Amino acid sequence: MGLNVATLKDDLLAVFRSMTDGDDAVFAEGAAASTDNYVESGSIVTADAGPVSGGVFAGSGNGGNTTDDQICRGIVLTACDAMRAMATGGNAYLAAQLSAGVHSMVTRGAVNTDVTGMVTPPPPAPPFPRDGSAKGGQTGVPAPMQAAFLAAFTAMDGMTEGGDEHLAGQIAVAVDAYLKAAVVNTNGQGALAGSAGIGAMA
Repeated sequence: MGLNVATLKDDLLAVFRSMTDGDDAVFAEGAAASTDNYVESGSIVTADAGPVSGGVFAGSGNGGNTTDDQICRGIVLTACDAMRAMATGGNAYLAAQLSAGVHSMVTRGAVNTDVTGMVTPPPPAPPFPRDGSAKGGQTGVPAPMQAAFLAAFTAMDGMTEGGDEHLAGQIAVAVDAYLKAAVVNTNGQGALAGSAGIGAMA
Protein backbone atom coordinates (compact mmCIF):
# COMPACT_ATOMS: atom_id res chain seq x y z
CA MET A 1 0.00 0.00 0.00
CA GLY A 2 0.98 3.63 -0.40
CA LEU A 3 -0.26 6.98 -1.59
CA ASN A 4 -0.75 7.29 -5.36
CA VAL A 5 -1.95 10.77 -6.30
CA ALA A 6 -3.28 9.58 -9.67
CA THR A 7 -5.76 7.34 -7.87
CA LEU A 8 -7.22 10.23 -5.88
CA LYS A 9 -7.41 12.40 -9.00
CA ASP A 10 -9.35 9.70 -10.86
CA ASP A 11 -11.73 9.18 -7.94
CA LEU A 12 -12.43 12.91 -7.61
CA LEU A 13 -12.88 13.30 -11.34
CA ALA A 14 -15.49 10.55 -11.32
CA VAL A 15 -17.34 12.41 -8.56
CA PHE A 16 -17.28 15.72 -10.43
CA ARG A 17 -18.47 14.13 -13.66
CA SER A 18 -21.36 12.46 -11.84
CA MET A 19 -22.70 15.86 -10.69
CA THR A 20 -24.98 16.40 -13.67
CA ASP A 21 -27.48 18.37 -11.56
CA GLY A 22 -24.97 20.19 -9.34
CA ASP A 23 -26.13 18.30 -6.24
CA ASP A 24 -24.17 19.57 -3.23
CA ALA A 25 -24.71 16.30 -1.36
CA VAL A 26 -23.08 14.36 -4.19
CA PHE A 27 -20.07 16.67 -4.09
CA ALA A 28 -19.73 16.54 -0.31
CA GLU A 29 -20.20 12.78 -0.06
CA GLY A 30 -18.00 11.97 -3.02
CA ALA A 31 -15.15 14.30 -2.12
CA ALA A 32 -15.15 13.10 1.48
CA ALA A 33 -15.31 9.41 0.58
CA SER A 34 -12.55 9.71 -2.03
CA THR A 35 -10.27 11.54 0.38
CA ASP A 36 -11.05 9.11 3.20
CA ASN A 37 -10.14 6.16 0.98
CA TYR A 38 -6.93 7.91 0.00
CA VAL A 39 -5.89 8.56 3.61
CA GLU A 40 -6.54 4.95 4.53
CA SER A 41 -4.47 3.75 1.55
CA GLY A 42 -1.38 5.44 2.97
CA SER A 43 1.37 3.56 4.77
CA ILE A 44 2.72 4.99 8.01
CA VAL A 45 6.25 4.27 9.19
CA THR A 46 7.56 5.36 12.59
CA ALA A 47 10.81 5.25 14.51
CA ASP A 48 10.02 4.05 18.04
CA ALA A 49 12.14 4.34 21.16
CA GLY A 50 12.00 4.84 24.91
CA PRO A 51 12.20 3.21 28.31
CA VAL A 52 10.03 0.11 28.68
CA SER A 53 9.72 -2.70 31.14
CA GLY A 54 13.10 -4.45 31.23
CA GLY A 55 15.22 -1.80 29.56
CA VAL A 56 15.34 0.69 26.71
CA PHE A 57 13.44 -0.09 23.52
CA ALA A 58 14.41 0.87 19.96
CA GLY A 59 12.54 -0.22 16.87
CA SER A 60 10.12 0.75 14.13
CA GLY A 61 6.41 0.71 13.48
CA ASN A 62 4.27 0.15 10.40
CA GLY A 63 0.56 0.89 10.05
CA GLY A 64 -2.01 3.39 8.90
CA ASN A 65 -4.64 5.96 9.81
CA THR A 66 -8.31 4.95 10.04
CA THR A 67 -10.56 7.93 9.30
CA ASP A 68 -14.28 8.75 9.19
CA ASP A 69 -15.44 10.37 5.95
CA GLN A 70 -18.59 11.69 7.62
CA ILE A 71 -16.50 14.27 9.49
CA CYS A 72 -15.36 15.81 6.22
CA ARG A 73 -18.73 15.34 4.54
CA GLY A 74 -20.59 17.27 7.23
CA ILE A 75 -18.24 20.26 7.09
CA VAL A 76 -18.30 20.44 3.28
CA LEU A 77 -22.08 20.03 2.97
CA THR A 78 -22.68 22.79 5.54
CA ALA A 79 -20.33 25.02 3.57
CA CYS A 80 -22.16 24.33 0.31
CA ASP A 81 -25.47 25.24 1.95
CA ALA A 82 -24.01 28.48 3.34
CA MET A 83 -22.61 29.47 -0.06
CA ARG A 84 -26.11 29.70 -1.51
CA ALA A 85 -26.62 32.93 0.45
CA MET A 86 -23.22 34.42 -0.47
CA ALA A 87 -22.94 37.04 -3.20
CA THR A 88 -19.14 37.05 -3.16
CA GLY A 89 -16.26 35.16 -1.57
CA GLY A 90 -17.61 31.72 -2.32
CA ASN A 91 -14.34 30.30 -3.64
CA ALA A 92 -12.35 31.39 -0.59
CA TYR A 93 -15.01 30.11 1.78
CA LEU A 94 -15.28 26.70 0.12
CA ALA A 95 -11.49 26.36 -0.04
CA ALA A 96 -11.26 27.06 3.68
CA GLN A 97 -14.04 24.66 4.60
CA LEU A 98 -12.90 21.83 2.32
CA SER A 99 -9.44 22.18 3.82
CA ALA A 100 -10.91 22.19 7.32
CA GLY A 101 -12.92 19.07 6.50
CA VAL A 102 -9.90 17.11 5.31
CA HIS A 103 -7.77 18.35 8.21
CA SER A 104 -10.41 17.47 10.81
CA MET A 105 -10.96 14.02 9.35
CA VAL A 106 -7.23 13.23 9.35
CA THR A 107 -6.52 14.73 12.78
CA ARG A 108 -9.43 12.88 14.37
CA GLY A 109 -8.40 9.57 12.80
CA ALA A 110 -6.87 6.67 14.68
CA VAL A 111 -3.29 5.72 13.86
CA ASN A 112 -2.34 2.15 14.73
CA THR A 113 1.07 0.57 14.11
CA ASP A 114 2.66 -2.82 14.57
CA VAL A 115 6.03 -2.30 16.22
CA THR A 116 9.13 -4.50 16.25
CA GLY A 117 12.52 -3.87 17.83
CA MET A 118 14.97 -4.67 20.56
CA VAL A 119 15.10 -4.02 24.29
CA THR A 120 18.48 -3.28 25.80
CA PRO A 121 18.44 -4.21 29.50
CA PRO A 122 20.96 -3.09 32.11
CA PRO A 123 24.37 -4.83 31.70
CA PRO A 124 25.41 -7.55 31.62
CA ALA A 125 22.15 -8.93 30.19
CA PRO A 126 22.08 -9.07 26.37
CA PRO A 127 19.49 -7.23 24.21
CA PHE A 128 16.35 -9.17 23.32
CA PRO A 129 13.54 -8.71 20.78
CA ARG A 130 10.13 -7.31 21.60
CA ASP A 131 7.08 -6.81 19.39
CA GLY A 132 3.89 -4.95 20.12
CA SER A 133 1.63 -2.14 19.03
CA ALA A 134 1.31 1.61 19.27
CA LYS A 135 -1.53 4.09 18.90
CA GLY A 136 -1.59 7.77 18.09
CA GLY A 137 -2.52 10.41 15.56
CA GLN A 138 -1.49 12.35 12.47
CA THR A 139 -1.39 16.14 12.36
CA GLY A 140 -0.64 18.36 9.38
CA VAL A 141 -0.68 22.07 8.51
CA PRO A 142 -3.79 22.84 6.42
CA ALA A 143 -2.87 26.35 5.19
CA PRO A 144 -0.94 25.25 2.04
CA MET A 145 -3.76 22.86 1.13
CA GLN A 146 -6.33 25.65 1.53
CA ALA A 147 -4.28 27.98 -0.68
CA ALA A 148 -4.00 25.31 -3.37
CA PHE A 149 -7.75 24.68 -3.27
CA LEU A 150 -8.47 28.39 -3.69
CA ALA A 151 -6.06 28.66 -6.62
CA ALA A 152 -7.77 25.69 -8.29
CA PHE A 153 -11.28 27.11 -7.77
CA THR A 154 -10.21 30.51 -9.09
CA ALA A 155 -8.55 29.04 -12.16
CA MET A 156 -11.59 26.90 -12.90
CA ASP A 157 -13.81 30.00 -13.06
CA GLY A 158 -12.01 31.14 -16.20
CA MET A 159 -11.93 27.76 -17.94
CA THR A 160 -14.34 26.85 -20.74
CA GLU A 161 -13.25 23.21 -20.86
CA GLY A 162 -11.20 20.77 -18.81
CA GLY A 163 -12.29 22.34 -15.55
CA ASP A 164 -13.26 19.12 -13.80
CA GLU A 165 -9.96 17.43 -14.65
CA HIS A 166 -7.96 20.48 -13.56
CA LEU A 167 -9.82 20.73 -10.27
CA ALA A 168 -9.52 17.02 -9.52
CA GLY A 169 -5.80 17.09 -10.23
CA GLN A 170 -5.07 20.14 -8.12
CA ILE A 171 -7.12 18.93 -5.15
CA ALA A 172 -5.42 15.53 -5.32
CA VAL A 173 -1.92 17.05 -5.38
CA ALA A 174 -2.75 19.34 -2.45
CA VAL A 175 -4.19 16.55 -0.31
CA ASP A 176 -1.26 14.28 -1.13
CA ALA A 177 1.24 16.97 -0.11
CA TYR A 178 -0.65 17.65 3.12
CA LEU A 179 -0.65 13.99 4.11
CA LYS A 180 3.02 13.42 3.32
CA ALA A 181 4.06 16.49 5.32
CA ALA A 182 1.87 15.61 8.32
CA VAL A 183 3.63 14.34 11.45
CA VAL A 184 2.62 11.05 13.07
CA ASN A 185 3.05 10.54 16.81
CA THR A 186 2.34 7.26 18.59
CA ASN A 187 2.62 5.78 22.08
CA GLY A 188 3.54 2.17 22.76
CA GLN A 189 0.87 -0.09 24.23
CA GLY A 190 1.15 -2.98 26.67
CA ALA A 191 4.67 -4.36 26.71
CA LEU A 192 5.83 -1.27 24.82
CA ALA A 193 4.35 1.24 27.26
CA GLY A 194 6.87 4.02 27.74
CA SER A 195 8.10 4.04 24.17
CA ALA A 196 7.03 6.67 21.64
CA GLY A 197 7.03 6.75 17.87
CA ILE A 198 7.39 9.57 15.35
CA GLY A 199 6.99 9.23 11.63
CA ALA A 200 5.07 10.08 8.48
CA MET A 201 2.75 8.73 5.82
CA ALA A 202 3.85 7.72 2.34
